[in-house]
Amino acid sequence: MRLLRLELAGFGPYRGRFEIDFASFEADGVYLIAGPTGAGKSTILDAVCFALYGSAPRYDERAHLRSDLAGPDEATWVELDVRLGDRVLRVRRSPEYERPKQRGSGTTREKAQATLLERTPSGWDAIATTAKEVGHEVARLVGLTKDEFLQVTLLAQGGFAEFLGASSDERKALLERLFGTGSMRRLRELALADAKAVGARRAELEQRRDDRVARVRALIGPADDVGDAAAATALDGGAADERSLAALEDVLTERLRAAAAGALAAAEAEREARAARDAARALADRVARRDGALAALAALRAAEDAVAADRERLADADRAADAAAEVDRWTRADRRAQRAATALEAATAVLPEGLEPERAAVEREREAALDDVARASETSRFERELPQLERAAEDAERDARTAEEAVEAARRERAGQPEARDALVRAREDASTRAAGAEPARAAVEAAEARLEARERADRLREREREASAEAGRTAAAQHAAADALQRLQAARIAGMAGELAGALVAGEPCPVCGAIEHPSPHAPGGDIVTADDVADAIAASEAALAATSAANEALAAVERERASLEAVAGVADRDALAAALEAARDARRACLDATAERERLGGEIERHDDRSRELDARIAELDRVVGERRAAAASAATRLADALARVRESLGGHPDGRSMLQAASTRRDALEQWLEADAERARAGVEQAEAAADGRAALERLGLPDREALAAMRLEPAERLELRERIRAHDDELASARGVLAQPELQGLPESADDVAPLDAALAEAEAASALAARAEATAQTRLDHAATDLDDAREAIRSLADGAEHAATVRALADALDGRNELRQDIETYVLAARLGTIIEAANLRLGAMTEGRFALLHDEGTAYRGKASGLGIQVLDAHTGRARTTKSLSGGETFLASLALALGLADVVQAEAGGISLETLFVDEGFGSLDQDSLEAALSTLDGLRAGGRSVGVISHVQHMQERIPWRIRVVPVPGGGSRIEVAGSDSPDRTQGAALRAG
Repeated sequence: MRLLRLELAGFGPYRGRFEIDFASFEADGVYLIAGPTGAGKSTILDAVCFALYGSAPRYDERAHLRSDLAGPDEATWVELDVRLGDRVLRVRRSPEYERPKQRGSGTTREKAQATLLERTPSGWDAIATTAKEVGHEVARLVGLTKDEFLQVTLLAQGGFAEFLGASSDERKALLERLFGTGSMRRLRELALADAKAVGARRAELEQRRDDRVARVRALIGPADDVGDAAAATALDGGAADERSLAALEDVLTERLRAAAAGALAAAEAEREARAARDAARALADRVARRDGALAALAALRAAEDAVAADRERLADADRAADAAAEVDRWTRADRRAQRAATALEAATAVLPEGLEPERAAVEREREAALDDVARASETSRFERELPQLERAAEDAERDARTAEEAVEAARRERAGQPEARDALVRAREDASTRAAGAEPARAAVEAAEARLEARERADRLREREREASAEAGRTAAAQHAAADALQRLQAARIAGMAGELAGALVAGEPCPVCGAIEHPSPHAPGGDIVTADDVADAIAASEAALAATSAANEALAAVERERASLEAVAGVADRDALAAALEAARDARRACLDATAERERLGGEIERHDDRSRELDARIAELDRVVGERRAAAASAATRLADALARVRESLGGHPDGRSMLQAASTRRDALEQWLEADAERARAGVEQAEAAADGRAALERLGLPDREALAAMRLEPAERLELRERIRAHDDELASARGVLAQPELQGLPESADDVAPLDAALAEAEAASALAARAEATAQTRLDHAATDLDDAREAIRSLADGAEHAATVRALADALDGRNELRQDIETYVLAARLGTIIEAANLRLGAMTEGRFALLHDEGTAYRGKASGLGIQVLDAHTGRARTTKSLSGGETFLASLALALGLADVVQAEAGGISLETLFVDEGFGSLDQDSLEAALSTLDGLRAGGRSVGVISHVQHMQERIPWRIRVVPVPGGGSRIEVAGSDSPDRTQGAALRAG
């Protein structure tokens, strides 16, 4: 995969739209990404990662991807063109973010968007149009996860420099971050959790076994009462196994058998005692029944005369009851006739004066009275409706006047609307004039803030500049001193070389200079001997001093550049003047903002005013219609009231009101109807009286009675007759019952009296108590056996489970110990996997490191066992071909550490790329670290990068080192912008120096 083009806008520190054409760097292969610290160099790589995977490594939340400097109408997006084999793809993404509303206050949310396109002969064709689809397609096409892409594309050698000098535990933590061995850790934790769970389960089973056996032993009691030796041993706390459990169960079973036999014998004794008691009680009951029947029979015979008299009286009452209905009807008819005559006399007394008491005349008079009642009712109704009609007329008149007043008020309000609207329009125009300066005021505030911040930062940098200048002078002096010392040692070394060679001469062996085997006059050695190690130490000290001087000069230059940039933004004014200018700009902006708000408010007021005018026009038209309707309703109500009054006056005649008129007519009608009803009732009562008298006399003749009084003497009330009949029947029933009892066979031949039952009751009670006690003993034994059976079953199940799971538990424990590092290598599973990965990385890194150091250095994987809890198998040493010995990586110089770190970073990239299926990644980025290299090491590093380029890769170097900027002609410069943010500049060189620089890198 090769990056071709990156375009971004509103992303990170980049407010504007910027484009980087990576394809233009392919001829050189190596290009520089330069700029001050914090300017946004790494944000370019963040944008590449966001375009491909929808997130950036240095941003926890996607909302932070948007530039804080972007305006409300400025979008945030990233567009990346890449080549995958023969295909050219374009992915464009914008994150989800909050931006200020273009109108009004508050914010609005922009949703995340993503599209994936492919270039075809006809243009760009869409492959995916949603963030989810784009993520899926990118992962499928690129073949790398985001973490893998960052590992093989961004070679952050600074992290590997830390990795080289780290302890085993620190190196383990770094490798875990690189390779994400969380799954291995979770595997180990799962194994430990399984082992712990298995152990807890076995402990639970053992505890359950012991608890159940202890409960069974408590049920049985002391071992003194047990005769069996095995059971006694089991009770005394012997091993809880199948044999001991069986012995305990046998003890309880034997106790249950003995209790059951005792209960059976006690129950039989109770049955015999109950049979004897029941026989005696039955004899006593028969004797009592016989004696009771004899006593009842004697009492019934004594009452025979009274019962005979009751029988005769009941017979007379039954005969009288046969004629009672006819005689009672005769009596009721006589009473009805008397009442009808009395009522007719009373009704005749209240007839209208002059009216004859004849039925035809009275009926004619009643018809006339009914007509009078109807007229009086109608007049009374009209009279009752008069107040309602009056109120209706008053309400209608009031409603008409209210509507007329409302329409007049609406017309007055409408007349004042035009003048009020003109005032609002003038106020809004004034606010618009004042709000027109809002954007210049905002720009003025931002510029003033930028100048004040620049002045404050520039003032703070003065002290740092003085310290950096002093440090640069000190390191320069130290570097000169180290160079002088090296020069003196090298001269002394050359001067003493002859004496050193002479000291190594051996008689009979050839001289390494002239070849002679005789050495008559060897050179005398000098006073102070300078060794090669002394010179090497001086060289290292000189290189370290030179590196310190370069770093100090670079730091001083950086501070000076930063302060100069800030001074250019701040100008010549001091802080107080800039602060006052900022406050004045803010006041002006607040005034513009207030005017803007006032303009919006007044616009709303005008809209509401116009709405009110339209409402008033509609209301006036509606009220005019309502006035007409209500005035017509008032006239109609007045007419109805006048008609009702005229009708009532005409109908009343001489009566004061309708109520008295209705009362007089109703009274006359009621008197006439009462007489007609009384006359009809008298006729009906006479007919009924004649018929009832004839039937009554016939009934008396059937009974041979002279009159109704004789019948009344024989009659009884129904309740009295029922009582007599029940008393006679009860006497007859009791007599038959007493005779039936005495006739029963079991009452024949009984003794005069029965024996006492109390001694037999006492014997039965004693037998019942003994039987209950024996039954409780049996139940207790059965309950104990049942409880013990449950506990013994649980204990047996626990014993079997412990036996069945013993091998599995041992296996789980052994696996957990092995994965947790309790093994021969003292490595847990994560360390074991990381050690294998580390060995592969070191093998790949040595291919690079050997070329960069001309075969001098190689990294060794130290797989030795560590102690005191440290991680084993993660050690790294460096083999120095000059000495043939391995030494610690901390002994490497700064430049050597950089080369080793770069080799490790390239090795990791090669390993991850190979494990991802051999995916071709033709674009790499190398991050910082070049400032620690001397001239030769820098050449070796650049040669390695050129080697990557020669393999078809494009390499971007991220550095702020000035020497790198001079050596690499193609540069992407990130330049801070006054007032905040940064811009991207792409610069190249077509001068001869560019060709020379390329040649130097190739050499």
